[in-house]
Amino acid sequence: MFSDRPQRSIRNRRKGSIVVLVAITLPVLFILAALAINASYMQLTRTELFIATDAATRAAGRTFSELQNVNDAKTAAQSTAAKNMVAGQALQLRTGDAANEIEFGMTSNDGTYSRFQFNKVSSSSLASGDVKANAVRVLGRRDTGSLGGSIHTLFPKFLTTDTFNPTQTSVAMQVDRDISLVLDRSGSMDYLTITWPSGKSPYYTTTMVAAVTAGYLYTRYGNFYYSSGVSSDEYEKWAWEEHYELGPYPQTPWNSLVAAVDGFLNVLDETHPEEHVSIASYSSNATLDLYLDDDYDEVRDTLDDLYPSGSTAIGKGMQKGIQALLHSSARPYAAKTMVVMTDGMHNSGIDPVTVATSLVATYNLTIHTVTFGSGADKARMQSVAAIGGGSHYHAEDGTALKEVFEEIANNLPVLLTE
Repeated sequence: MFSDRPQRSIRNRRKGSIVVLVAITLPVLFILAALAINASYMQLTRTELFIATDAATRAAGRTFSELQNVNDAKTAAQSTAAKNMVAGQALQLRTGDAANEIEFGMTSNDGTYSRFQFNKVSSSSLASGDVKANAVRVLGRRDTGSLGGSIHTLFPKFLTTDTFNPTQTSVAMQVDRDISLVLDRSGSMDYLTITWPSGKSPYYTTTMVAAVTAGYLYTRYGNFYYSSGVSSDEYEKWAWEEHYELGPYPQTPWNSLVAAVDGFLNVLDETHPEEHVSIASYSSNATLDLYLDDDYDEVRDTLDDLYPSGSTAIGKGMQKGIQALLHSSARPYAAKTMVVMTDGMHNSGIDPVTVATSLVATYNLTIHTVTFGSGADKARMQSVAAIGGGSHYHAEDGTALKEVFEEIANNLPVLLTE
């Protein structure tokens, strides 16, 4: 009869070995898991910081582009950063120059495939107008010197340090643009409809008597006549502005457009990016009146040579406008923008919606639309802007039209270069 004691001894030794193995393996697995969790948490935090910094930079760049104001751009960066969480805490930015967390400067490259280089300028010099800038750089920080401080790891005893200090830099620059203005010169642009306030008219006897004294009219045999060299428009303008003191005399839509484009060009003169502007116009047919040019006086002179008449062929105008953006004078690396303006309803030629669809499918450009006055086809032009990835603007009067064109001029594209 054999004894089973040796077998029990072997089994006991095996159990003891497994216990030792588990005792060694479990802590190792726990350490590895802690390291993996810490590494994942650190990567997640860096991603959050990347997103928050980019968002703040885009906001600052866009605001600086539109408002051309250093403090407004800093406020935009700061408020946008605060809306983004990094490691469970809102990202905080300092706006003071000494912090170097929101900076302004010039960004450029050598025209090849090299990286863009950011060259800082001081905020004070920029605000005084001594220098110009085309870029904003934001430094997102969660290190020991930041307002939010360093970030603690989830398992602090399993790395050489209990904290880590991520930082992220992002640069947004304004982009040069080639801009094709497609302008309505149909007959309605020359119509001037004036609604006189109740109780006021240039043809009341009391008004005409006052005009005789002012030298705009004279009387003969009890009748009133325009003085030599005075037209009916000049007389009515005198009655509106000087006799009744109703403010600036209303202009024809065309004159309002000329003033709006002049304001548009004045704003472009003040921005640092280089914008080239072309003119295409349309009535019953369309013409390309000026290829892309950086001499804005040429743009003004071209507009002065145009006269309103005919129908409203918006689509034809857009087809002429794209020719300027495709011409050899167009710059290959400039952003392409088309601005289409009308005061009426499309009533001749190809539909502008069809043209916009074709252009966007073929070329990389943005199409903005502007409607002017109560007779404009806002719905159709909203569709054109939506297809073109741009914005639709509506203006009821000349003052609003000028403001719209100035806003478009300030609405520069922003590119993240770092």
